[in-house]
Amino acid sequence: MSRRTIGWALVASGILAGAGATLLSARFGWPARLDDPAAVALPAFIAESAAIRIGFALELVSSLLLVPAILGLGRLIGPAAQVWTVFGVAGAFVQTLGWVRWPITVPQLAEAYAVQPPGSAGREAVGASYDLLNAYAGGALGEHLGWLFLGVWALGAGALLTRIGLARWFTALGLALSAGWVPLLMVAGYQGTHAGFAAEVGSLVFTIWLVWLLVAGVLLLVKREPTQAERASSPAAMTAR
Repeated sequence: MSRRTIGWALVASGILAGAGATLLSARFGWPARLDDPAAVALPAFIAESAAIRIGFALELVSSLLLVPAILGLGRLIGPAAQVWTVFGVAGAFVQTLGWVRWPITVPQLAEAYAVQPPGSAGREAVGASYDLLNAYAGGALGEHLGWLFLGVWALGAGALLTRIGLARWFTALGLALSAGWVPLLMVAGYQGTHAGFAAEVGSLVFTIWLVWLLVAGVLLLVKREPTQAERASSPAAMTAR
C-alpha cells in the first residue's frame, strides 16, 4: 500500500468521523443521548431515524477506513510496529461492531417499541433489549475494548511515526494527545456515563487527536515518496536486516 493510499484513507476517515459526529450531535443529541434509557432514546431515534442512521453509517465507514490505514502504516514503519498494528486493527474493527447496531439493529427495536401500547409488557421487553444492546455493543465493545485497543496502538505506533518521515514535534504531539484521551475515556467507560470531567475532557482530546490523525494523512499525501535507496537505509529497513 502506497503512502498516498494510506494518506487518503486517514483523511477520508477523519472527514467522515467529523461529518457523522456533527450530524448526530445536531439531530440526536449524541453522545449524551447514549446515557438515556430506551423510553427516551427510542422515540428520539424514531423522530430523526433517517439522519441518525446516516450519521452512524458515516462513523462506521470511518472506523473501517482505519483498518487499511493502520495496516499500511505498520508496513511502512516495519517489523517494530507489528504488535501495535494488531492492536490498532482490533480497535478499529471492534468499534465498527459498536457502530453497526445503529443503522441495522436499533431501527428494528424502535419500530417494535413504537407499535407496543405504552406501559405494556411488550414495550418494556423491547426497551430492556435496547438497554442491554446499548450496554454491550456500545459500552463493552465500542467504548471499552475499542478505545483500549486503539489507544494501545496510538501510544505504541505513534512513537514510531518518525521512521516514515514525520517530524518529531508532530509525533510528540500525537503521543501527548493519546496519553490524554486514553486514560480519561477508559475511566468514563467504566463510570458508564458521557457526562462529567473524564468523559467530556476525554472526548475533546480524542476529537483533537482525530484531527491530528487527519493531518498525518495530509502530510503523507504531500510528502515526497522516498526513493528505493532511502528506503534501504531507513531505520525500519535496517531493523528488518
